[in-house]
Amino acid sequence: MNAGVILIDKPQGISSFQAVARVRKKTGIRKAGHTGTLDPMATGLLTICLGRATRFARFLTDAQKTYEGTITLGMETDSYDAQGKIISEKPVPRGLSRHDIQEAARRFTGRLLQAPPAFSAAKFQGRPLYKFARNGINIQKQPRPIQVFRFCIEAYESPVITFTIDCSKGTYIRSLAHDLGKALGCGAHLSSLRRIRNGELSVEKAVCLDDFIASSGPEEITRYILPVEFVLSHIPAIFVDERQATAIQHGQGMSLVSAMKRIEEQGACPQGEKPSYLRIITEGRGRLVCMARWPDTKAVIKNDDRIEILRVWNPN
Repeated sequence: MNAGVILIDKPQGISSFQAVARVRKKTGIRKAGHTGTLDPMATGLLTICLGRATRFARFLTDAQKTYEGTITLGMETDSYDAQGKIISEKPVPRGLSRHDIQEAARRFTGRLLQAPPAFSAAKFQGRPLYKFARNGINIQKQPRPIQVFRFCIEAYESPVITFTIDCSKGTYIRSLAHDLGKALGCGAHLSSLRRIRNGELSVEKAVCLDDFIASSGPEEITRYILPVEFVLSHIPAIFVDERQATAIQHGQGMSLVSAMKRIEEQGACPQGEKPSYLRIITEGRGRLVCMARWPDTKAVIKNDDRIEILRVWNPN
């Protein structure tokens, strides 16, 4: 199999880029990329797309992420995590409880604006921010919209908080840790982080990077490569016959009226809702034909309005 997705459990101490490079070398598939960066300090689920599957990475990148980890109170670092230089130390408030921390964490749920931290891979003038920060230059980037669906304080044993977070793509967990410390009046930094979910994909189904690298022979490697159809199964789908599938793959597309009718008849979405993304698959075999996007439509849909075809899947 020269196209698909591998779920890797990334160890601590290497970058996401280094993990991808090791998978690329092991598989011999030159085209490879991940769907969301994990800092070297972080462990957990790194979803790596191979070959033609890289064209579908965006649909996994946009998925909700779940993390678990720890925050240490009383100490701030310049990078907001345990790998940075200590810049401030304050005593943790006496009598601080898990309930108090949970109440403070509620301020950082919902739709938020968050600026990338100085020590991050976000770009300024084509260079990552951390390269400026290492030279003592602090670049302030414009805040970007994020969403924190859940910020749950699982346990607290001073000075360490154990938490779980569900959030949108692009959320910096160490920034949330830093902001929580500010809200509690004692400062804080992220002391450990593990990604456990990316959309419907779980780290429980991932293979440890070292185990994957140690695998022998094409057959053992192939068993770790998941088909694109499987990893996109969380996205609503409509079914077409083989004749319609061939027409779509040859550029004829599909009308919005036809797509809407199928959504309603096949129960692809809750009534009245229109999906952001849509899978078009074949009846019977369930073969992925393409990924489509529901456009921002006017109140009245005309017969010649078309659904936007984003990616046509051809595994060969």
